[in-house]
Amino acid sequence: MERIIAGRFQTIDAADAAAALIAQYVDASDISVFYNNPPGQHDAYYLGGDEDEDPGTHGAGKSAAGMAVVGGLAGGAIGALGGPVVAIAAAGAGALTGSLVGAMAGLGQDDVKPVVLERRPSGVILSVRIARPMDEQRVIESLRGEGAEDIEQAKGVWRDGGWTDFDPVAAPHLVALEPARTTMVTPR
Repeated sequence: MERIIAGRFQTIDAADAAAALIAQYVDASDISVFYNNPPGQHDAYYLGGDEDEDPGTHGAGKSAAGMAVVGGLAGGAIGALGGPVVAIAAAGAGALTGSLVGAMAGLGQDDVKPVVLERRPSGVILSVRIARPMDEQRVIESLRGEGAEDIEQAKGVWRDGGWTDFDPVAAPHLVALEPARTTMVTPR
């Protein structure tokens, strides 16, 4: 496994400029630029996509089913006043309305979690194999200086000039932010 440092850029031009800078001190075969699709568009499943459900819809199905039962019972009870045919129609309308309300109520309930990068955003990825440990910090500083977002560190397989086991749906292991530099002021 090789040590890899990577940064995400918004444009190919920005990534290419950073790659040219890094190529001044790292071998060109240790630098790779590629595009990472947006989450959900990696074709990991037979029918497409890369996850079995959209993260924002977790729990919506249970909420929809529960509200469909409540809506159906309420509609049926009210419709019973008009006879059996009206009761069945009212129960169906109540179940449909309840399921829609329940599904909407079940969406986005995880929004109160702190923001943590759980999936890689889309963008142009510039990855660099760190062949010499002394180059690692310089690569990180170059990526920061060139405007890279989400600079990450990884262990991976580097073959034929590229990061071959890159996992687009894995959570990136971000490089810690540079500690704030403080200037010591001496009193006069």
